[in-house]
Amino acid sequence: MKKKHSIARFILISVLCAIFAVLTIFSFSLPGSSKDYDFVGFARAINLGIEYRGGTVATYSVQLNSTNNQNIQEGIASNATRIKYLLDNEGYDTNVYQNGEDIVVEYFDEYFNEESAFDLAEIVNDIINEKPYFAIKTEQGDDKDEIVKPTDVESVIATTSGSQNVLFITFTKEGAENFQKVIDKGTGYFYIGSSNFSMSLSKDSVTKEYIGIVVSSLETAKNYASQIKSAKYDMTLKLYDNITSFEKMGTRIYTSQEANRNVVMLICLTVGIFLAIVISLVCIYKTMGLVGGLIMLIGILLQIILLQAIPTSVLTFTVVSSFASMLAMALGGLSLFVMFRSMSAEYQKGKIISASVKFGYNKVWKFLLDMFILLAIPTIIAFIFGTFVVKQFAIAFICGLAVYGLVTLLFGKYFTKWLTYIKFKNTDYGFKREANVDELK
Repeated sequence: MKKKHSIARFILISVLCAIFAVLTIFSFSLPGSSKDYDFVGFARAINLGIEYRGGTVATYSVQLNSTNNQNIQEGIASNATRIKYLLDNEGYDTNVYQNGEDIVVEYFDEYFNEESAFDLAEIVNDIINEKPYFAIKTEQGDDKDEIVKPTDVESVIATTSGSQNVLFITFTKEGAENFQKVIDKGTGYFYIGSSNFSMSLSKDSVTKEYIGIVVSSLETAKNYASQIKSAKYDMTLKLYDNITSFEKMGTRIYTSQEANRNVVMLICLTVGIFLAIVISLVCIYKTMGLVGGLIMLIGILLQIILLQAIPTSVLTFTVVSSFASMLAMALGGLSLFVMFRSMSAEYQKGKIISASVKFGYNKVWKFLLDMFILLAIPTIIAFIFGTFVVKQFAIAFICGLAVYGLVTLLFGKYFTKWLTYIKFKNTDYGFKREANVDELK
């Protein structure tokens, strides 16, 4: 009975893997839909980086125009956020991030010649260098006096309070005195970027030290916050000295041909590593190696599903992300080798097949769990404190460690146990021992 149940379980799991493999690779339309497709394959839904999608990468150096505020890191971060909102509002599909003291802008599209990318780079450059603006006035009008200026702001935070989206602005000591002048007038006119609005200010409900402004959405609050911070830190983003070549511009183009080639290379490397692990397992551990291959397949499918579920604001699947994912896959394969080797060692001591599998797993699972945890801890720290590139490596590696730690320890335990109900000969496991070793019952 156990043999039949185990065979049924393996068949069911194999069918489920086949179904998820189809859902991972293919996109298709659902019945009754007028769209080209409704379901996007899991692998296609991953937020791929510029190397795999095609487009242009521009690196901007940041120059401080004022010595009043030297917090360049916060200024760069706020400018990167502001630029992202500006380009999104213009309809560009972009990725903007801070890299040290530079800001990198990736705008996705397919370019087949340098001239078309060159023209777009100039347009985007003009949008990016649009001067951020913030002021609070007592009278409406562009020509009216600015009572509260960016330098009067101590901090600004976009957050939620209950069901409301709020922009909190805290003023400096001098800024609080200036804001008091606005409160005394009863109405404040707020100018943030290209937006402006008025707000009634009552002396009984508003303090001069800070103000909370309720806005329509959290994204709007974040956009306003980035505008105010960017205005506070007076910076210029410089792309090039002379418009003569892309080398001087610090710009890199990925054509559609290059992007497709990189995708093919990524697929080939992933499949190659998977096949190398499975073939090695099968050659050494025979039928149990096939079980290991099934575990690795489940790991790859779960890894892809998890990567596509991560928000685009957190993960951009770059070349370093792909390296991290492959490294995690290799660690998963290594874990299976260690587990199977421990089972083989128990058989060499004289235990029967079922006992060898059971005691071999029990001796090694804590070591494997410690390995995955010890690798995950510094990776999590790197994700928290690292640069954009480090974060993309870290998040992909963390996902890989979580997935392969799960499939190795959980499925490795039960799949090998089920196999002992089906296969009873040591040759099915690749186990060997000396002929004079007495078998332990």
